[in-house]
Amino acid sequence: MKLAILCNFGPYPTVGGSVGGSEAVIAEIAEGLTKRYGFQVDIYGHNYSNISSYNGINLFPCPKGDSIVDKISNNYSHVFIYSDSQWNINNIIHNIKSINCKISLCLVGAYHMQSHPEILELLKKNIDRFSLITHSKTSDYEWCKKNNLPVRIIPNGVNLQEFKENKIDFREKYSIKEKYIINSTNNFFFGKGFEILPKIYKKLFNNLDDFIISSVSNSVKYPYDKIFLNRTKNQCKGMNIRFLRDLPREDVVAAFQQSDILMSCSKKEVAPLVILESRASKLPWISMDVGNVKEVSGGIVISNNNIDHKGYKIVDDKVIDSYASNIIDLLTNKELRQSVIDDGQKNIEKLDWSNIVPLYNEVFRG
Repeated sequence: MKLAILCNFGPYPTVGGSVGGSEAVIAEIAEGLTKRYGFQVDIYGHNYSNISSYNGINLFPCPKGDSIVDKISNNYSHVFIYSDSQWNINNIIHNIKSINCKISLCLVGAYHMQSHPEILELLKKNIDRFSLITHSKTSDYEWCKKNNLPVRIIPNGVNLQEFKENKIDFREKYSIKEKYIINSTNNFFFGKGFEILPKIYKKLFNNLDDFIISSVSNSVKYPYDKIFLNRTKNQCKGMNIRFLRDLPREDVVAAFQQSDILMSCSKKEVAPLVILESRASKLPWISMDVGNVKEVSGGIVISNNNIDHKGYKIVDDKVIDSYASNIIDLLTNKELRQSVIDDGQKNIEKLDWSNIVPLYNEVFRG
């Protein structure tokens, strides 16, 4: 079966490359379908500038505008669009009658559809051509039900073997001597909460000795990436916060394994992968109640009912205090820490991609 995957940010064209978030999800789906079910997979990503390949998967720069329709209309058995915010989604829906294969769309929040009712109406009229997927029974799932759109839940996952086999000494490699490493892994997209870092640091500094916050991120072809990064660095001057960029994937895994806590500051999510990667690393996590985190074990959820008109959490001093106090508890209370870790290990094998890729195979062959 020949499958095209359309995305904004596809996996990097090197084995062990700097991969996380949606890139890791797409890579696992593509590789699993290729190796296990004999798919031929071509990924079209807007972050690619040249044609390349890895692990038997072809990587193509994604064409802009209606030219994507010519690329996919007669060349594939199935097309999988990752995110309704993929930059060709309007072209696909407007030209659906010219496309001869069925299309699966993973909504990843359905943010674009919710703010573009005209695209939603076109989708409804042609829903027989689409299979809708969401990663959790949260906002985009509820939105589908509200609009009478059939949708299937396929959860995110992790490659548990990748975490078990990693032997890199992250502390030694990056010369980290502090007692505690607080891991903050996320890219510099709007809504990821990076502006919260210095506020939490100041609270922790007054109550916790010998710690470092490690900010791990990738460079992405996103207009505000460097603007947000530089602004955050300026806000964090004089603080023991290390900004690590574009690490090899194996070093990102090592960072999870050898940190003492994952601090997710994201203000809006669907099914955050970093939370699952924390569970795979036996790393306690802390997060606001975004996306499906309340359904995930192995960490502490900070309740925050204050949201803006777009659904992003509004962070006040009370939330910052909750981050600091819960982080300190997880680092210094051994019984609490072990209890949270043990809870996160229950049924963890269900998270493995080997149990999730078959669900995509069912949809794409259906």
